[in-house]
Parts: sequence; C-alpha cells; structure tokens
Amino acid sequence: MTTSPIIRVSGLDHRVSLGAEQLTILQGITLEVKPGESVALVGASGSGKSTLLGLLAGLDIASDGEIEIGGRPLGALDEEQRARLRAEYIGFVFQSFLLLPTLTALENVMLPADLQGRRGNRERALQLLEQVGLKDRVRHFPTQLSGGEQQRVAIARAFMTEPSLLLADEPTGNLDHHTGGQIIELLFRLNREHGTTLLIVTHDEALAGRCERRLLMTAGRLEEQHGQS
Repeated sequence: MTTSPIIRVSGLDHRVSLGAEQLTILQGITLEVKPGESVALVGASGSGKSTLLGLLAGLDIASDGEIEIGGRPLGALDEEQRARLRAEYIGFVFQSFLLLPTLTALENVMLPADLQGRRGNRERALQLLEQVGLKDRVRHFPTQLSGGEQQRVAIARAFMTEPSLLLADEPTGNLDHHTGGQIIELLFRLNREHGTTLLIVTHDEALAGRCERRLLMTAGRLEEQHGQS
C-alpha cells in the first residue's frame, strides 16, 4: 500500500525584492516527506531553512513551483484557507517560544483549540501538560517558568490540535545542553505516540541525529545527506 506524502514540493523557487534587484532565497527545491517521518533540515544561517519552513506553513507564497500539504496545493488556497489549513493540520514550535505573557501555561496550551471553537479543551490541555512534565505548573505565567519549561508549554500547545505535521524552528536553540536533551526526548516521544510528522530546522547535532532523514540546505538549494547515524 502506498502512502501519499504529507509534504510534496516540486520546482520551488523563492525570490524577494531588494530595492531594484531580486534576491534568490530558494532555488529548485524538490522534496517529499511521508506521514510519520522525522526530518532534520540543517545548514548554515542564512541558507534558506526558515524561509522554506514559512513557505511550507503557507505564511508566504513561493515565487515559482508547487507545495502540497496533505494533498492540498497551497498555491490554490487564499489567505483564509491557508490559515484554516494551518489551524487544523500544522503545529509550530519556535526557538523564541512565543507564549502570551498574560496567559497561564494552561491557557497558552488551550488557546489554539479555543480559537477553533473546540470543546473539552481544558481536559486535553491538562493531559498534554502532564505529558510534558508540567502538571504542577499549569497556573504559572511564562515569566514564572524557566526557558525549558516555556519550551515544554510551547510543545504542548503545538500538539493541542492534534496536528498531522509539526514544523519546528530551532526548538533547542535557546536551551542549555541538558534541557535541550529533554526537549529532544519529548518531541520524539510525542512523535511516536501521536504519529505526527516532524520537520525540524536545527543546528543541534544531537537533534538532527535522532531524525530518520537529514536534509542539507546550502545557498538556497536542498540535498539529502546519506550515511548519517
């Protein structure tokens, strides 16, 4: 039985205007990712990794080429439809956590489902916070949490809507080695338990080494790296 890719990219180019000139950020990107796979996207700063992640999320539209997420071509969707696809299908984890400071950990985790008008959010959010080891921190605000705890809240929030695809941009980038290791274990445990596809931009060799595949971005071009342990 063949499984359709959750991500399919073909002939992707992306350019931005810089004054009177056009700067090429991505060129000739072709990529397929199967459901449940874990993929590390590595490369030097400025090579285009975060730009590709943003395009896959539908936060921007590519200059040329096609992107399909779950069989839906992003180029055929308007901004509202792309936002709906993100809300229903994609979870995000960022290096800077992006928690709302006026909401508790529990409220931050509940927020994506609340915005969708879902029911039973409190119970699910409490379960996720327990899964990430924060059942005693549910009423704490972000300023009362350590960096590692804030990232755990962000991961719980990303899994709140049961996304098929998790896009993570340097999820261990602001964390010390020990805390980063805990976050790596957590991501892959949730990946196993929920069957969520992981696409992770990272400079963290330990994190990249845990992924089933490793893709190298160099000056806007993408290639698969083989022989990584």
